[in-house]
Amino acid sequence: MIKKFFVTLIACSAVLVGCNNDDDNGVSKETKIPVEERNALDDEAIQQYMEDFYFNPKNGRLTKFDTIKGNDDDAYPTLKSLAKQDNLGIWYAENPNHKGTGETIVSNDSTSIYISYDIGTFLATNSTDYKRKYGSISTGGTPNSGDGSAIQDPTFYYFTPTATEIKNGVKREHLELKNFVEGLKHFKTTNRSTNDLYNFQGVIILPSRLAYGRNKVYSSGVGISDQLSAYRDISYIFNIELPKIEKRTTK
Repeated sequence: MIKKFFVTLIACSAVLVGCNNDDDNGVSKETKIPVEERNALDDEAIQQYMEDFYFNPKNGRLTKFDTIKGNDDDAYPTLKSLAKQDNLGIWYAENPNHKGTGETIVSNDSTSIYISYDIGTFLATNSTDYKRKYGSISTGGTPNSGDGSAIQDPTFYYFTPTATEIKNGVKREHLELKNFVEGLKHFKTTNRSTNDLYNFQGVIILPSRLAYGRNKVYSSGVGISDQLSAYRDISYIFNIELPKIEKRTTK
């Protein structure tokens, strides 16, 4: 079953891609630019995003700086000042107010996770409608079922197709984000109760080329396509807490 995260993404597609930016087939012109141009635009947008946001000291949520001088947020470090980029191109940062000290995952095949998350998505743009290249940040998923406690193995981490989906050609790669898994390896568990309200320990940022990019994606009720506007050329921001992991008993 496709989790709420993906249903929300499809619902957000109209927000992510404005009608004035569509061609005659309803496909965003932004997602047809050359790959090299898309990659450069994503990179610039991510840098601007990291300049504009910080970890809220109360709960670790990514929060945009206000424009009023002398307010409390003037003292908070920018995400950019904390972020690192690994050799795969994944951006990640630890919340200085809440770092994990426990275990790290090995792989999504061998490690089951309990995670709280808040997911932001954007289609980087050159549109003059926006002051920043990341344009409008859409919510692609909020902390679990709404109570803020951790859930086990969200679909973008570990996806098990049903027998019918397998028959229809659906594979794990059509939903799992392998570079989210790689990014998660930079974090240790916080060892808090999985029932506790989230306190985000960090962020993982994937430019579109490290997310779904222009690959084929599976959407329940739609099928497999590389033209889904909720996924194509979309960059991802995962604000996370990993309270617990355990060895997976089945694959």
